[in-house]
Amino acid sequence: MLIISALITLIITGLIGLLSKSKVKTSKDFISGGSKLGVIGVTSMLMGSIIGGAATVGTVQMAYNRGVGAIWFIFGLSIASIILGSFYSAQVNKKYVETIPQIIGKAYGKKTRTVSSILLSVGMFIHINGQVIACTALFTVVFGMSITKTAVIIICLLVLYVVFGGFWGSTMVGAVKIILLYGTSIICGILLIFKFNGIRDITSVLPQEPWFNLFSGGLSSDLASGISTIVGVLSTQTYFQAIMAGKNSKTSRISAFLVAFLVLPVGIVCTMIGMYMRIHHPNIIPSEAFPLFLMNYLNPVLGGICIATVLISSIATGAGLTLGIATMFVRDIYNQCINKKASDKKQLYILRGTIIFIGIMSLIIVINNKDSMILEWGFLSMIFRATPIFIPVVVAVFFRDKIRSEAGIYSIIAGPLASLIWIILGFKKINSIYIGLIISFSVLLCVSKFYRFKQGIDDTLHR
Repeated sequence: MLIISALITLIITGLIGLLSKSKVKTSKDFISGGSKLGVIGVTSMLMGSIIGGAATVGTVQMAYNRGVGAIWFIFGLSIASIILGSFYSAQVNKKYVETIPQIIGKAYGKKTRTVSSILLSVGMFIHINGQVIACTALFTVVFGMSITKTAVIIICLLVLYVVFGGFWGSTMVGAVKIILLYGTSIICGILLIFKFNGIRDITSVLPQEPWFNLFSGGLSSDLASGISTIVGVLSTQTYFQAIMAGKNSKTSRISAFLVAFLVLPVGIVCTMIGMYMRIHHPNIIPSEAFPLFLMNYLNPVLGGICIATVLISSIATGAGLTLGIATMFVRDIYNQCINKKASDKKQLYILRGTIIFIGIMSLIIVINNKDSMILEWGFLSMIFRATPIFIPVVVAVFFRDKIRSEAGIYSIIAGPLASLIWIILGFKKINSIYIGLIISFSVLLCVSKFYRFKQGIDDTLHR
């Protein structure tokens, strides 16, 4: 019954993504729902994209290993959502902006827009592979299928969720995901507290150190986990796209604040599950703690639905990232460099074709890297998402008059390049992100000063 209920839930959710096709008439509908969504729509899309395998399976896994310190990832998501609502929502009324590279292009020029779109797409694609590998691991534990068959199913669902309805597909699947995810969290939370006496077991069995220390991994390391999450969210097209879908700034701001509030209970329950499983199942593989809890402690029908919910969380996040890449390709590369006069209908075909192509490429990579560490994909993704994008975007939005446009392309290239060199030299990978951000800012500042100095000399010579 557990497997049957899980499969039925996955199929129903996939059909919802298919039915969303009726809402798509133009490429703008496909990309941002026509920029006319209310609070429920924006919240569904943002929540559906932001809560994936890392926020559920990953949080349980980390809590199994080190206790309440696992909550830092969720804290990072919550704070990032607040920042999305506070600052990015101001861009909603500027209807000409659909992608993060467009903001960069208006500040630094067309070439910079193209380069930033390529680098950001690479980072998001890497993140998709990490999500698929996480789903594959979960599928094999629950269903006992081969990794290849599992990867094919996951990629098909991922494409199905978004290829027909685009943004509407992600939004409708996201709405279902919120209902299922919160139903799962509430049920698991109630069972832990009242049936299994989870709080009593956790507080009485586990010692203060390291299980109840928020900084058990070290102050700088734990803060780095939260900060890297914040920077990653703010540098990802998918979350920006969800904000831009609101009918006005107020709608998007309220939705982002609502998501910041909604993610916390999910993280708290997942942390409790991880600590509870550590007490009662100390010898299992940490990454399997969440699915084993759902399989062993819930009614088979309910457990199947909850397992499907966890899978949907990861798949929907991958689908949102795929849509983000397709959007940047069409708006920032295809329309700008390949075919500037493409009809709206042709752009829709290109969007859907790009999504299918991304799915095929991801399938090939996952099958050939099935034994790789999920965390490694996360670090590599962050290098291409955060280091080239975060600093240039912040400066473009808030300090546009303080920099020279010529400096943008150097900053965008220098950030990820510095991070990769840092890793090649054998230093800590977590620090590579901050090295990239520092270099990106330094190059932006220094090159701007150089061009101002050069212009000053030229003006003097021409007098």
